[in-house]
Amino acid sequence: MKLTISEISSETTHTPLKHPFVTAKHTVNDIAAIGVTIRLSNGLEGHGAATANEVVTGDTLESALIVINDVLKPQLLNQDFTAWEALLAKLHGAIKNNGPAKAAYEIALYDLRAQLFKVPLYQYLGGDDDQIATDFTIGIGEPEAMVKEAVEKEKAGFKALKIKVGGTNIAQETERIQQIAKATKRTTRLRIDANQAWNAKRSLALIGQLNNLADRIDFIEQPVDAHDIEGLKRVTDNSPLPIMADESVFSPKDALNLLQQHACDYINIKLMKTGGLSQAEEINHLCELYGVNCMIGCMIESVSGIAAAASFAAAHQNVKFADLDSVFMADMSAAVQPYSLIRDTFILKNHPGLGFA
Repeated sequence: MKLTISEISSETTHTPLKHPFVTAKHTVNDIAAIGVTIRLSNGLEGHGAATANEVVTGDTLESALIVINDVLKPQLLNQDFTAWEALLAKLHGAIKNNGPAKAAYEIALYDLRAQLFKVPLYQYLGGDDDQIATDFTIGIGEPEAMVKEAVEKEKAGFKALKIKVGGTNIAQETERIQQIAKATKRTTRLRIDANQAWNAKRSLALIGQLNNLADRIDFIEQPVDAHDIEGLKRVTDNSPLPIMADESVFSPKDALNLLQQHACDYINIKLMKTGGLSQAEEINHLCELYGVNCMIGCMIESVSGIAAAASFAAAHQNVKFADLDSVFMADMSAAVQPYSLIRDTFILKNHPGLGFA
């Protein structure tokens, strides 16, 4: 009997954050997500989720919901689930861009695919490690508050801290980083994320003030505008610290462009940017070919998206870093979580698919 997609439903949820999360681009107060459930004709259900981020992907929750229900759902409903490549082509060919909406469907589809093979998603993707450690991101705030949060998260077990920066006063931004470094252990890794805040000149000026922390800083993330590839390359060529691209990479084509120019040292893969796991896999494969490690990152995402991202990271040795901290920023006790959390580490469940079963 033919295995088809018999039912698709969606639901919008809002989970308040414990504290507002501030970056150089915006402030987030809750995890706003659209959950997507796909039911097959044999009764199996797969779960995915979309989290919109207008300043990064150009999507709003409202626009993502329209695309999920009015554009993508008609394309997939009643389709043959076993025609896997055709199914993914239909999904991505239905509309340009709209990564979060596509990601919600892809995550649910991959959840189902792994369930059919009776293996956890991370194993379906080729991995055998069920654990992945994440950093915790310190949002922009008063320096004293940032230092306090950094110390608290270090005590809670986080071995790496991502520090959000992005002000125009480079001396003040440098001082924030130095204060956090001074207040935390030398063994705690530091990651600096400017979210496109500067040009190449300002970026190199800040980096030049961090020489004393060179042995602690893993990378400087997206210091220049996403479209300023020339500036990104200039920073990479002249920085003693590794440079990571984030907003500059949405697709395999974007990644290849940067890799061919050596415009960055690392690439941050986010499922909401790539439109799900299939293109994330392609980007990681390209990075492997060029000898470039990746990070798996996230928006302020809900459980399904984080579980898929953690599974992706656990499946690939080339994914050297993980920034999957949004589930630590909110009270998720009411949510069914397909993993256990021990200090800073996700332990993925040995259940088929994402692990909800």
